[in-house]
Amino acid sequence: MDRFTPSGLEIDAGVSIGVSDGGIWSVRAGDNKFPLEKTNDFFRAWLLFERPFPEVKADLERVAADAKVDASFPFAKLIGSALESRSSHRTECAMTWVPFLTPMERVSLKNLFVEVRDSKWVSQKNRQLARKYVNEIERSAVANS
Repeated sequence: MDRFTPSGLEIDAGVSIGVSDGGIWSVRAGDNKFPLEKTNDFFRAWLLFERPFPEVKADLERVAADAKVDASFPFAKLIGSALESRSSHRTECAMTWVPFLTPMERVSLKNLFVEVRDSKWVSQKNRQLARKYVNEIERSAVANS
C-alpha cells in the first residue's frame, strides 16, 4: 500500500496535496486520502487555481522531489476537470493555465476545448481562447502528417 508523504502542499486549512511512494497524487483532508486518478477526481484540487501556475508547479515539483518519486503532477487532468465542470469561473481559471501545458497535454484536452468553443455558458474571451487552441492543435496535426 502506498503511503502519503508528510511533505505535501497545503492548499487549505487541513487540506494538502501529496504524492505516495508509488507516484499516486492524492488530496488529504484530516485522516481521509483521496487519490487523484481520473479527471473527475480533480475537483478536490481546484484550490490550486487560486495561485499562479509557476508557483504551484514549483511547489508540486518540490513535493515530488521530497517524496523521491518521479511523478509529475497531471496538470492537464486538473484543467480538464475544471473545463468539464461547466462553471464559467472554473473555466476562466483553467484557461489561464493552458499556456503552461505541453503541446501533448493540450492535444489531450482538444475535445474539451471544442466544447468550450461551442458553448454559450462560456465567456466570449474563453470561447475565443478555446478556438485558438483547437486551431493550433489542428494545424499541428496537419503539419505532422
